[in-house]
Order: sequence, then C-alpha cells, then structure tokens
Amino acid sequence: MGYIIVDSRMRNVEKNTLKYLGYKLIELKKSNNVYAEISSHVDIFTTKINDTLVVEKSKFENLDFLLKNSQYNVISGKEEVGLHYPDDIKYNVCIVGNYAIHNFKYTDKTVLKKLKESGYELINVEQGYTNCSIAVIDNTSVITTDKKIAEKLIANNFSVLLLDYIPNIKLKDEYGNFSSMTGFIGGAIGRIGDNIIIFGDLDKIDEDGKIREFIRIRNLNIIDFKNLDVIDYGGIVEV
Repeated sequence: MGYIIVDSRMRNVEKNTLKYLGYKLIELKKSNNVYAEISSHVDIFTTKINDTLVVEKSKFENLDFLLKNSQYNVISGKEEVGLHYPDDIKYNVCIVGNYAIHNFKYTDKTVLKKLKESGYELINVEQGYTNCSIAVIDNTSVITTDKKIAEKLIANNFSVLLLDYIPNIKLKDEYGNFSSMTGFIGGAIGRIGDNIIIFGDLDKIDEDGKIREFIRIRNLNIIDFKNLDVIDYGGIVEV
C-alpha cells in the first residue's frame, strides 16, 4: 500500500475515494507561513523528483512518518516559504516527463540542485505558481489556462490544451469557507496510475467538453465528484 500526501481540508468523499483506491493518506496541516488559501497545499510544500521528495524546511520534521515508511528518499529543502509572492513559490515546480518548469530565479536551492543532478531539462517561465497552473495528464500532455506557459511547452513539443476561459475553481479561506480568490487547474486535478482525479464535478469547469476529451483520448480514467464544486487543494503527491 502506498501513501498520498493531501491537503487536510480535503472533503471526506474525496479522501475516502483515495483510500478506496488503496492508499493511506498523509494530511498536511495548515501553516501560518503562507496565506490561508494555500496554507496546506501539497504543491506549496513539496516537490517530487523521481524517487526523491523534497519537503519545505518547516514541514520536514512533521513528515517523520514518511521518513521511516516511504520507499522514497525524503529530504528537507534549504528554505522556508514566506507569506508574500515570490517567497511562497519555492517548491511549486511542475515536472512533466523529463522536463521541469518553473521560474527558477525563485526555486529552492535544494530542489534546483536535485533537478540538475537528475538530468531534468529546465524550462524557465515567468509564472511562479507553475505547478498550480499546469494539470499534468501524462509525460507529454498538459492542461493550462496560462498562454505564455502553453507557448513555451508547445515549443518543446508538448501536447497542450489551453483553456480560453477561467474555470470556476474554488479555494478555501481560513475558516474553511470558499474564498473570493480563484483556484488553479493544476491544484484541482491529480493523477494516480491511470486515474485522473478531479476534485469536484468536471462538468462545472469543462465548458465545452474539451477537458474530458483530452483525457479520454489518452485512455485514462476520469474520477470526479458529481454536483460538487471543484476545489484547488494544491494537487496530491503519491509517495
């Protein structure tokens, strides 16, 4: 049985589905180092690089269970995240196949060192919330709403579905209610094996059916949650 790191604020129906798929959950608790909406987002505090998981410095000691039980090499990052951009994006690197995408001016030094040692090709972009902005479908296919990211990835021969609208993706505030801020598509979609999981009802963000078709033609299963609003949890990480 494997482990999945999730936002502790994830709804029970989603947690139970992940457990049904055969995983134990490790829930990230809220941090006061960043603003409430992303305070327990997995993609703010971790970067998975092959068989290594780099964990943000302040969160590292709280994942002692992983250090003892995971098949992955779990190491601490060099830096802590901070309250204001770009101090909150240090670990928000998106990895697609053998490429790593980020604004590398702000990447945690341990993460950057590990990416280079592992032979990843680095694609530098202006957007710092890179992993938030990109939903990774497979090693060559992504979904995004960011035109500049799309252009960079298309230039590197990725198959890109660029949405020409802003999906209605929610974020949770400090009280657990929906925030006035809008979430990102990368944080609202995760992949486990051949399953693409949407944290809510896909129909609520798929205005023209292109997301469903983009996933379907890649022979992947879609798991979503009918009639529920789609929430950005910062994705999930399997370890």
